[in-house]
Amino acid sequence: MGDISVNRAIRLQTIRPACCRRGLTLVEILVVVGVIGLLLVVLMPSCQRSNGYSRRANCSSNMRNVSMAVHGYTGQNGEAIPVGVYKSSRFTAQSAILPQLEMANIQKLFGTFAGTADTSSKATSKKIPIYNCPSDYPQGTYSSPGGGTYARSSFVFCFGADTMEPRTKHDQGVFRVGATSSFDTMAVDGTSNTVMVSETISGKTPADPSGAWGYGEAGSSGYTHKNPPRSGTGLAPILARSATDFSNAVGTASSMHPGLVNVMYADHHGAQVSTEIDPAIWRAIATTDGHEQYESGE
Repeated sequence: MGDISVNRAIRLQTIRPACCRRGLTLVEILVVVGVIGLLLVVLMPSCQRSNGYSRRANCSSNMRNVSMAVHGYTGQNGEAIPVGVYKSSRFTAQSAILPQLEMANIQKLFGTFAGTADTSSKATSKKIPIYNCPSDYPQGTYSSPGGGTYARSSFVFCFGADTMEPRTKHDQGVFRVGATSSFDTMAVDGTSNTVMVSETISGKTPADPSGAWGYGEAGSSGYTHKNPPRSGTGLAPILARSATDFSNAVGTASSMHPGLVNVMYADHHGAQVSTEIDPAIWRAIATTDGHEQYESGE
């Protein structure tokens, strides 16, 4: 009986009230905070890289769908690639392929395309999600000198290696100003060696035409490979002299992906092209009949 009483007394002495239990010391808290901070430092770059990979993959997927829409258009229109930019009206190939992207309801807003892009704001002001890259995330609209309103996009169509309306056919790209083309014309260079679509960093002010998908202009709906691609910041386009003269117009591929731009070749295969690419190779992969020889543009 005495032993039981002694044991109980010992237990009672060793059990402290909740208010008297020992908590964490300041040193221990600082150690825990330091460990958590170290883990964040180690893991954050990996998370950021993972997010970057995901955005680039989503961007490339959207671009491939656009490429397939162009091929779908040619199959329904006698194998003719849509006119890249219509002279005078400034309608674009992006407007022509909307039905192939299941956006026929937006194309109907153009009516019979009897007017101009500037008089078609009901259609051109619509944001087309598949024309966007998650890394760029186009916002706002462009207000043209002619009074048109244009939603932004991240993708531009390739018009060749020099200007949008080059002096020689060897500098021509998949898309043309005021004319159609055909994938048959790529028999020399090959569809697997010819870029059809790339990226542009969309404009951030109403006066900046960059990425305006419904507006036929350099940097808006079209670009060329005259200048190397850029990352992080775009290069101001050289705008056409007029709605009928694009012989000076130059747009440059650009993206928000670190050190590279996405491109989609005419055979639907995508690539990530370094901004350090050899300029000669960059120009070569833009032409449909340039007869260039190179090892790789990727």
